[in-house]
Amino acid sequence: MGKTIFWCAVVAFFVAAGLLRSRKESERTVESVEVIVKDADEMGFITPEIVLGIIESEGLNPIGMSVESVDLARINSAVEEYSFTERAITYIDYSGKLSVEVSQRKPIVRICTDEGYDFYLTRGLYVLPVQGHAKVDVPIVTGSASMPFAKGFEGAAKEWYDGSKKNHPENYNFLLKLTNFVTFTEQDEWLRGKVVQIVLTTPQATSSQKGYCEPKVEVVPREGGYVVALGRLEEVEAKVERWRKFAEAKVVDMNGGRLNVEYEGQALWQAPQPKAKKNQKK
Repeated sequence: MGKTIFWCAVVAFFVAAGLLRSRKESERTVESVEVIVKDADEMGFITPEIVLGIIESEGLNPIGMSVESVDLARINSAVEEYSFTERAITYIDYSGKLSVEVSQRKPIVRICTDEGYDFYLTRGLYVLPVQGHAKVDVPIVTGSASMPFAKGFEGAAKEWYDGSKKNHPENYNFLLKLTNFVTFTEQDEWLRGKVVQIVLTTPQATSSQKGYCEPKVEVVPREGGYVVALGRLEEVEAKVERWRKFAEAKVVDMNGGRLNVEYEGQALWQAPQPKAKKNQKK
């Protein structure tokens, strides 16, 4: 009998404690919102103000709401829908502070072509718009090249390509080659940090050619004042090795010239053309 009374008391205690805890939970409210942006020093695409603006514009401001009534999943989903967000984690601590931790997508190159395209591209071929408030030190791609999506597109490039039969798969494949090349330039010990600009030139199709023509590539190093012609993005490592050996040999003053390493076993140097003298009036 005594044991029965004891266990009944224990059960009653835990039920009462649970009810008290539940009542306290329902009484707790969100007192503040904190946004933590990872890699904020390296990239400034996402700011706390942007995240707070997203939450406000979606009608999800939690300040003053009971903790139980806050839809954390909706807040998290709204923040993750922002194109520059790679991942978001949203939670509320015991003090009533709602925190949103945001990881930013990391672009590796900016593409700005003669056809009017201007966007950032990540390693996973995610297309990001250029933001006036943020700049990233990545190589810029200029020149002429067709793209597998329309101007102004944002999102995974594959999503556009999969949903459209009008685009050549070679466009998508070239972007993949391009991002692989940029990744290689940042991983190669000698080349790391050297590439500031990549210039694309799309060859004119001949009468015997039909469809897509893959652009040829020229690289403008950060220092040295010269250009390196790689041709198509094939056998890149061997081409870069020819470039490295020629540069380290220091057989010429490379400033202002052009080095062609497109063809196997060759490094062809073209010195800059002398500037024409202006006619002087007597």
